[in-house]
Amino acid sequence: MEQPGESFPKLTADEAGLEAAYRFLNNAAVNPDDVLAPHRAMTRERASSAERVLVVHDTTTIQLGHADPDEVGYLQTGKPGFYLHLSLVVSADGQRRPLGVAALNTLFRKARSGRGGRKHNRPGGTTTKQADRESLRWEQGVSQSEELLSSCPLRIHVADREADSYQFFAHVRSTGADFVVRVRHDRVAREIDDDGQSESWSKMREIVGGSSSRFERDVPLSSRQRSTAPTQSRRRPARAERTATLHFATASMELKRPRYFGDPLPSSIRVNVVRVYEPCAPKDQEPIEWLIATSLPVESQSEVEHVVDVYRARWVIEEYFKALKSGCIYEQRQFESRHALLNTLALFLPIACHMLWMRSRAQHADARALDVLTPVQLDVLRAIARTKIPDEPSARDVLWAIAAMGGHLKRNGEPGWASIRHGYERLLIAEVAWTAARQAEM
Repeated sequence: MEQPGESFPKLTADEAGLEAAYRFLNNAAVNPDDVLAPHRAMTRERASSAERVLVVHDTTTIQLGHADPDEVGYLQTGKPGFYLHLSLVVSADGQRRPLGVAALNTLFRKARSGRGGRKHNRPGGTTTKQADRESLRWEQGVSQSEELLSSCPLRIHVADREADSYQFFAHVRSTGADFVVRVRHDRVAREIDDDGQSESWSKMREIVGGSSSRFERDVPLSSRQRSTAPTQSRRRPARAERTATLHFATASMELKRPRYFGDPLPSSIRVNVVRVYEPCAPKDQEPIEWLIATSLPVESQSEVEHVVDVYRARWVIEEYFKALKSGCIYEQRQFESRHALLNTLALFLPIACHMLWMRSRAQHADARALDVLTPVQLDVLRAIARTKIPDEPSARDVLWAIAAMGGHLKRNGEPGWASIRHGYERLLIAEVAWTAARQAEM
């Protein structure tokens, strides 16, 4: 927990401890679900205390260059690795505190993706009738999360465009929870007027595109580099840092069930759609446009702003993946078996959650240094930091001082996971020497 970025040989005290760790993680009697169970139990307690939570779902790639693809599978790039789908519980009080992992699902592809995508790896392609299709991970994450969070009164499931599925919407609503999902497909829909009556069938984008802007807001946009992956490059083109004037429009509509779905899914679903768009983007920049489908109300400006802010909380899980990969260097763990890798994953998921909370806490002006460090660690940091520590430091002050020891430069913006990890390791090593020196003086 104190040195999550270290290798197992450095984390363990001696050869016996290292052998014990390897035996534990490789033991067939040790189950990843059991390893993660205490963390999930604490997640349930924290969510119950919060009463209102967001459950953020997303998938990331775990690239394992050292591993055998026959054991860990293939990524879309053809490299060895697997896909990790997580459901992260986040507080809905505006602080976006990570409360823990509610659900974990993994995808292991047995063969490289063929031309035209994964559908060519299966006879007849991927269809909604296949019981093992990969898209079911979204509904599985919801089911597992709802089972864990049954004592929490309000749950809002948040996901990006990949979760834009009629089946996903219907599944969330069947649990009594709400959803906020970015739209990818232009579905068959019809508008619902103020009297609750439905108009003729048309398309979702046509309906919400005809709605006038209700208000506007200036939003700072961070810069984004061009992705080397063609698909990602099209979805997320490069952009320069700028302030965008965004407009917000809404529409209430009824979505028609696609023909390839049948019973027991309902024949239609009512949703509210928020359109976030930039009518006057710079000529050399792609204009911003989001469509967000939700079951939450959008009658007032504050309700629309709430829906958009809920969707923006989705970025917490992106930072969580960075904490797992860069903060805990999970992809560099040299285990070869799938079983050991999953046990190791279950070991580091709670640690990554704690690291994310430490960094997010430092972003709040009222957070104190002692919220993230012990008194001894603060004394050590004062002695070895490259920058002066204030008399009453905030959590942000000490985080930046730690990152500076890890090589971070202030002019580069917010510190990244790698610089925080390297600086934190230096602090912990110095703490050991500091403590030893104090004991020698006694």
